[in-house]
Amino acid sequence: MSLVIPDEFLQTAHITEADLKLEIAILLFQQEKITLGTASQFAEMNQLEFQRILGSRKIPIRVEIESFWQNLATLESNGVDHTKAGLSQAEILKRIEQRRTFSPAQHHLPDTLTLIQEDRSR
Repeated sequence: MSLVIPDEFLQTAHITEADLKLEIAILLFQQEKITLGTASQFAEMNQLEFQRILGSRKIPIRVEIESFWQNLATLESNGVDHTKAGLSQAEILKRIEQRRTFSPAQHHLPDTLTLIQEDRSR
């Protein structure tokens, strides 16, 4: 689907095309219509940049379980074994559920490898 927005609209709103795309991405992400990855792609920026913008606006980031499992599978395919940290998939899922929603302005979003390394050090 293509949506044509007249230049006059952007000029009247004092907003660039990039800023409009960012605002749409943020709105749809807040409404849980799209994932963090989809929102950052739509806004044409990497996820870290998008997360920083969400944090500056105090918009909570939901940890997406499906994304977590994809990251875990990628780590495992690259030789990282979460079972060596003594964690079952159920334990990992439980910990992720506990961290499911938080404010990025107050917390750092741990990646999968960080979670595994934290548990190894315990």
